[in-house]
Amino acid sequence: MHTGTRRIINGNIVTPNEVIIGGSIEMENGIITDVLPHSRVRSLASDDIDAHANWIIPGIIDTHSDAIEKEIQPRPSSLFSAKQAFMELEKKLVLQGITTMYHSLSLREHKSGKQRSNETVVQLLEDINEMKQHPRLINHKTHIRFEITNVKAIPIVREWLESRKMDQLSFTDHTPGQGQYRNREELKSYLMGTQQMTEQEAFQWMDMYLELEKIDQQHLREIADIALRQNIPLASHDDDTLEKIEAAKKWHASISEFPITLDIAQAAKEAGLYVVLGAPNIILGGSHNNNLSALEALKSGAVDVLCSDYYPPAMLQAAFYLYKQGFLSIPESINLISYNPAKALGITENVGALQPGLDADILIVNDNNAYPAVERTILKGSTVGQLTYQPTKQLTKG
Repeated sequence: MHTGTRRIINGNIVTPNEVIIGGSIEMENGIITDVLPHSRVRSLASDDIDAHANWIIPGIIDTHSDAIEKEIQPRPSSLFSAKQAFMELEKKLVLQGITTMYHSLSLREHKSGKQRSNETVVQLLEDINEMKQHPRLINHKTHIRFEITNVKAIPIVREWLESRKMDQLSFTDHTPGQGQYRNREELKSYLMGTQQMTEQEAFQWMDMYLELEKIDQQHLREIADIALRQNIPLASHDDDTLEKIEAAKKWHASISEFPITLDIAQAAKEAGLYVVLGAPNIILGGSHNNNLSALEALKSGAVDVLCSDYYPPAMLQAAFYLYKQGFLSIPESINLISYNPAKALGITENVGALQPGLDADILIVNDNNAYPAVERTILKGSTVGQLTYQPTKQLTKG
């Protein structure tokens, strides 16, 4: 945290409702103290940061990302230590503009690889919670994705909630034939491509999954009640029926992640849930598994939040794509990756907007080229990442 007073000047400041052209932000001891129009900016001081007429936006809040799993296991046979992966990942996230990351850990167990076994996830959560106690480049949070066929993990999840070892919980169900995997052929192709299964092995995996016992509604409600009591946000996942939306409301869930169809996304919105879809879905022009198009949902007003899902760079790219293509104003597009996630997760008292009293988690973004680029990342008033692009020097033949 930066101690003392400093300013960011000469930038186009994006607030939840407007853009302040050529404005400045004053910070003291890591907290935003004022947001000023150009006419009130005093002369340049030695500790000031000149934004050079670039965008000044809040740090990005990523509600759902399995990037830590990819960093630990970049190849099926390559497994790095969690602590090493954690340190390397945050270096990347800083200059992708993500200042608050909810690391999504899948507590799945059934033939999903060692990385998602109960034993491994227990250790990974402990490692992350230990690592984030030390000086860090970003804010680290944890999101436990609790598969409802993982009956053995009930006491683990209850203990984590009671001791507040997690920051978000979601109930997931990847049983073939419903939700994300309604189409068995697409699931087969996914398993063969990502898990190196043969066609026969893929169908055997699906048949075995269908035989698994599911946690009953009473136990899910008891777990949801603990989350509510501990003020830990709860999400439903891959909703594909109105019954699932109704169940989510009974659990006091606040979020619906990745609803499968437009009518279900709209129903989730009408039920008062924040709808989260993937930023890669925007960039790629559709869902990677042929489910709901995020752009279609956005045009219908059925999206509140974008998350990185599996590709963190997509967060900033998607927000600026939506703005530059005229789908949203710049405040509306930036809200999808900052203010709205903060509201969905109940953390607006600390982060999510460029407003007095909030943490000075701030990005300076240059969008003069084909893709937006973070030129400076500021966490609690301190610069934690900076890029200075240099002109290419032309080599001459001697």
